[in-house]
Amino acid sequence: MMEELAELIRTFRGPEPLNPTKRARDFQASIQRVRTGDYLEVYGFLLMREPPGSPKDAVYYLLSPLSPSELEKLPPESPRPYLVLKIDEKTSISGELSSGSYVLARGILEPYPWGTLKMLIADEISSSDYSLHWTERSELALSQSEVESLIMDTVYANYDFEKALVYTFFAAPSIIGSRHAWGEGVYLSAFKREDKIALSVWETFKYLYSLLPWELRLKRNSWMELEDPALGIDFRLKDPNNSGLSYYVPQTKKILEREIPAPKWAEKIFKNKEAVFLESRGLLNPKDPLANLSEAPFILTEPVGYDRNRELEELMPNLIATVFLQRRKVGSLNLGELETFRRKFEEWLSRNRLEYGEKFDALRLSGMVFETNTRYLLSSHLLGSMARFEGRLTRSLINDVLLINQELLDMWINELPAEVLMKLVKDYEKYISSDRRANLALSIFMDVEATSADGSVSREEFLRALVEHGFKKRDAESLMERLIREGYLYEPFRGKLKLIR
Repeated sequence: MMEELAELIRTFRGPEPLNPTKRARDFQASIQRVRTGDYLEVYGFLLMREPPGSPKDAVYYLLSPLSPSELEKLPPESPRPYLVLKIDEKTSISGELSSGSYVLARGILEPYPWGTLKMLIADEISSSDYSLHWTERSELALSQSEVESLIMDTVYANYDFEKALVYTFFAAPSIIGSRHAWGEGVYLSAFKREDKIALSVWETFKYLYSLLPWELRLKRNSWMELEDPALGIDFRLKDPNNSGLSYYVPQTKKILEREIPAPKWAEKIFKNKEAVFLESRGLLNPKDPLANLSEAPFILTEPVGYDRNRELEELMPNLIATVFLQRRKVGSLNLGELETFRRKFEEWLSRNRLEYGEKFDALRLSGMVFETNTRYLLSSHLLGSMARFEGRLTRSLINDVLLINQELLDMWINELPAEVLMKLVKDYEKYISSDRRANLALSIFMDVEATSADGSVSREEFLRALVEHGFKKRDAESLMERLIREGYLYEPFRGKLKLIR
């Protein structure tokens, strides 16, 4: 009955913001419920500065339930939620600790001989995962409809772009067995020849980025300096985020003009997909490395707008908590789970080859926006983001990913200038054989290769695919040998084929 009442209240009032004041209040209440002399287990951020009035019989540090960015945002009138840690030769220390680290501390709770502070005589202090700071507040997570509403009431763009933005926030689960050792990064990008559209996207992304906690922003400098005037202490705190999740938006217009739209120190992070990148580009180039590595390289015809959304600003911590909870629920996908998607993706390739012919094949060559191998992996990444948002992988999500792919492909073929597209087709024709049956066989090979685990295709797989596409078995065997003989395919290992690019 009480749970139903709480849900009813939430329906009318909306979710309670997970702000620093609430965290501080809840922490203080939990400490007060523990009696002096009782054993306590508590998570928090280690602040390596001695509190006022500390004795000289041990090392005394502070523990806070608030992250560095939350401490910075805590209103001046709010009580400072500190717990004193007493550390001596009996205290067991494990993991790499620095000022700002997220830790688990265990010990006996005692009064502290200064002010109203409480003290934990620590038996053990161990480093912990920053993600626990968010997942421990599961009751304040948002529903799917609440997440969608927050984003779509803030950003004004076409529906598919808004949905892609929602998915991007959740990053992507790793794909076990993938040929690319990518991280959780997802790249949402927007392209258009008109600079005003690219700049509108950039301004929108910058606003969203400004709402993220400092710990979740990709940055070169990983230290923050804070001052607590009430205690007369200043802190230098290291970024505690060891979760593997961070976000990036270019901070200057000049970076948007670079081939890789990131500072030099972040280029490796970009290439390895070790962060979520929200990018825009006033350039429409199918060879653009950003387009080649973006799960959703949208071409926009109208500027993107946003409104400052007070509700989103208040509930951004709740959104982050939701992201971390969904990361725990869908942490990875394996190739077996993607088998249905692989077959559907191959069918999608075949349909578009029939519809667009050489235009499609030209956009699928190495380094292009629809390079087949890379696009399959990117589509799998996007599917993983959607599964993370939904909480599980479903067949309907597979169809949704292919619909997004179709929209993106239609955009690129229809929006690219005719002269650019014709040049791409001419370049493609230089690469391929003049034999139509050989060309078809090569396209079929590219389809199968794109979805293979290691980038190679067995002779049996290729032969089966040719037969499924209408070749007689004897002709298929002869054509396969010819493609090897004429240098289109090679056999790096016995029975395994690869495309020569």
